[in-house]
Amino acid sequence: MKKYLAIAVLGALSFNAAAEDDDNLRPGKSTIAIKWEHKLLDGRTDRPKVEFGHRMRNGFKFGVEQAWQYDRSKSEKEVGFAPEQYELTFKTDYQTRWGDNNEHQAGPVLDYQTKETANSIRFGGYYGYKINSDWQVKVRARYSQHLDRISLKDDPADSYYRDDKNKEMRYDMWLTYRWDNFRFVYNLIHYSKISSYKNDSGVEQHVYSNGDRSLFEHEFTANYRFPHAKKHTVYGKFKLKTEMLKDSHMVENSGYDWYGKRDNAIELGYKYSF
Repeated sequence: MKKYLAIAVLGALSFNAAAEDDDNLRPGKSTIAIKWEHKLLDGRTDRPKVEFGHRMRNGFKFGVEQAWQYDRSKSEKEVGFAPEQYELTFKTDYQTRWGDNNEHQAGPVLDYQTKETANSIRFGGYYGYKINSDWQVKVRARYSQHLDRISLKDDPADSYYRDDKNKEMRYDMWLTYRWDNFRFVYNLIHYSKISSYKNDSGVEQHVYSNGDRSLFEHEFTANYRFPHAKKHTVYGKFKLKTEMLKDSHMVENSGYDWYGKRDNAIELGYKYSF
């Protein structure tokens, strides 16, 4: 029921914004992005993604991102496990600007995400400030929780819904520097678990890959917009992850020699704006 309620809310917001935008004859701005993420540790995961987003002139934005996930690491294949997972995310936000040069921006965000093993809702708010023509800073706080979660088994009849639904906060800070046709972005991310679930041995299960209930991550992005074809942009991103320090990352417990290593990733993409 919660899943359908979330979809209904997103639909209502979209309809509302579209109705208000009818009076504006000029369209807003749309973007199509094609992305490819590759995890460097053992070359184990590839995530191709396609995203569409449209910002209306009244400030409302809606979008959808489809992602696929392919595990290709040698260790995964040796144990006969090479899953292909889907991830579909519906994204909405509203943006208002103010100031002599519209240097301030703020608004709420609301997303709905569905995976093979879980459905989630995410909501929060953001604020951004344009310091000058070169520098800009933006912060966001976002809460997310599972609406439902399922444990999949080889025999579908053995699959079951889980009670340990995750709830967490994510805090982002983006610092952007523009130079000519380049844009460089540093993203500091902090995750914090709100929910708690312990197994029969009393060990906390709602922890991150570092074994704690909070962690920091960093992302570095370089964008290039073609000077004579400004609708086209290419970018590269490096995702610096935290060290993996859970017992399950030890080779004697899982067969994977990942303990103390970082599950870093690179992402390459192309964006077309119209």
